[in-house]
Amino acid sequence: MKRYLVLVLVLCLSLISRAQVNEQKLSKKQLIEKADYYFFKENFGKALELYTQLMEDYPKNHYIQYHSFVAYHLSTGRGSDMTPLKEYEENEGITDKFYNYWLGRIHYGRYEFELAERHFQAFLDMDIYKTNEIKKESEQLLKNTQRALAFYSNVNDFEVEPLATPLNSEYDDVSPAFYSGHDELLLVSSRPAAMKVDQFQVFYSLKSNNQFSTPRVLRNLGTLDENNTKIEVVNNDGKLFLYKEDNGGDLYFSEPLSSGWSNLQEFNSELRDHLVESHFFINDDETVIYFASNNEDGNLDIFQSTFDPANNSWSSPLPILGDINSDFNEDHPFLSQDEKTFYFSSDRPESIGGYDIFKSEVDPLTGLWSTPVNLGYPINSIDDEINFQLNADNISGFLSSNRLHGQGGYDIYYFHKQGKVLASGTVYNQLTLQPIPGAKVVFHPKKYLDESFTAKTNNFGTFEIEVFEKEKFRAEVYLRNQILYTTEVYTQHDEHHKSFEQNFYVEVPDHFNEETNFATLYQGENNSKPQYEKLEMIGSKFRSGEKVILNNIYFDLHATTFQQESIPTLKKIHQVMTENPNLVVEIGGHTCNIGSHEVNLQVSKARAESVKAFLISKGISSNRLVTMGYGESQPLASNDDEEEGRSLNRRIELRVLNQTLSFNK
Repeated sequence: MKRYLVLVLVLCLSLISRAQVNEQKLSKKQLIEKADYYFFKENFGKALELYTQLMEDYPKNHYIQYHSFVAYHLSTGRGSDMTPLKEYEENEGITDKFYNYWLGRIHYGRYEFELAERHFQAFLDMDIYKTNEIKKESEQLLKNTQRALAFYSNVNDFEVEPLATPLNSEYDDVSPAFYSGHDELLLVSSRPAAMKVDQFQVFYSLKSNNQFSTPRVLRNLGTLDENNTKIEVVNNDGKLFLYKEDNGGDLYFSEPLSSGWSNLQEFNSELRDHLVESHFFINDDETVIYFASNNEDGNLDIFQSTFDPANNSWSSPLPILGDINSDFNEDHPFLSQDEKTFYFSSDRPESIGGYDIFKSEVDPLTGLWSTPVNLGYPINSIDDEINFQLNADNISGFLSSNRLHGQGGYDIYYFHKQGKVLASGTVYNQLTLQPIPGAKVVFHPKKYLDESFTAKTNNFGTFEIEVFEKEKFRAEVYLRNQILYTTEVYTQHDEHHKSFEQNFYVEVPDHFNEETNFATLYQGENNSKPQYEKLEMIGSKFRSGEKVILNNIYFDLHATTFQQESIPTLKKIHQVMTENPNLVVEIGGHTCNIGSHEVNLQVSKARAESVKAFLISKGISSNRLVTMGYGESQPLASNDDEEEGRSLNRRIELRVLNQTLSFNK
């Protein structure tokens, strides 16, 4: 008897252990599904967090590794080494239909527009099922890439360089404000300084021996939230202006003292309660204030308020005169010291990225501002540029940007006009001393390596290109898209000639790596078979097919009302329809082959109608739901037996009919 009880106990423990293992596997499966959910919702930060957890248990799982690398490069790892991800091209590139799409987005974010163009074009050329949403988005991304390639190739006369540590940090550093002489700098930063998370403070740095000190926080000025990070120094009297939410939103100032800065004082009570808002500019005479505020359509426009000395009062805000405001967002105003040129940030179609810097000239006769002009590259990038300010010399200044290879989210950059010199030379084969036609020569200023000047050698192996004078460059030579040579070049020239010669002697390999045909890389889809999708993906632009089979909606034989066990799946359908308000679906009813064709059509249609009625009762609009009855005409399996055939054929399918998703340029 005791032996029997021991055997029973061992058996029970074994069953419990197996159940725990199965539960653990189910938990991991659910975790993968959750990570995938965030991944395809494009919440890459959250997806990366979950994939990282999974990697601890599945360190050799290619699927998890590949998706974690993609999520990393589209979030926190933007611009980092891509070698680990490219190693997955051989297996994931041939099995993931979206490989070209992801690589196009990654290379675009790295400013590698030629590669991005190839990947987007390859994705569009692939003979695979694509949703209308992702097809339209990819076509737009391709256009954006081609436009960015031309934009970045047209380098203007400005040179850009990030402010060095400790002025820039791994946190957001914005809104630089210099006193005359540029020996004192104030900035707004989210770097830690005994404050709450997601708050900003004003910091001060002093220049000595051509080096700025580590910024120290001005605690008596309090904290600012993310929307109120603008500060400005008015040089006529040295006041530091900032905006705070106090009194319903108001402009405050602090004055420089021998011991620091005074406590904040309200500038003018007439400007309270949103008559002026947080992204402002005030002129040196303190008689005109420009600021960004929402218009009736919810977009940001630039308004102005003027001080009337006769009445000692400020005018009610009016939109700035001329062509500056548009149907898009205008923000971060700045007026040149001579008050003839107006600068601002905007995401209008002429922008190459999110917010670009634009300028507008005033008509001296009418007082109207002209049609704005994009300041071009490298002032602007495919990322956001804000807080533009021009120095009194009109050829240098500062801005904030979250562009690639910064130290933190937003960094502060210095820009200035720089003279150019004509660089010319010949690229030679080091072994044969013969000129090399078709080689690409690239000059990167060492102060800002993302800027580049590019030329190709002609049939005689020679090139000409204008680059910055008296500047250190990293020079690179490419042939057939392979880098052959890198060196440092200093563009020195004598006073009588605005040119210098630079020849390159490179080692040419016997064989070049063949370029991958990205359009034929994918091998994983057979278009002859219908593609079915998970229910959670049916509202996604990334879905693999148009249909979802709902195996967990149960009907008795010949019954037209679903069983109660079907409710959880019906609730999931409701959730998907709610999360994707533009999704229109067909609910298709299907039966096995028992019964006449006419009866089966009626039953299948009625089953579809019962699902539709449930969704309508939960608030889904009827015009988003179309029902069809297919009877027994589209079996999934043989009707020869019940369990493996007829029960599978008695089903409901969802098919996407229409979906319109918005996408950014």
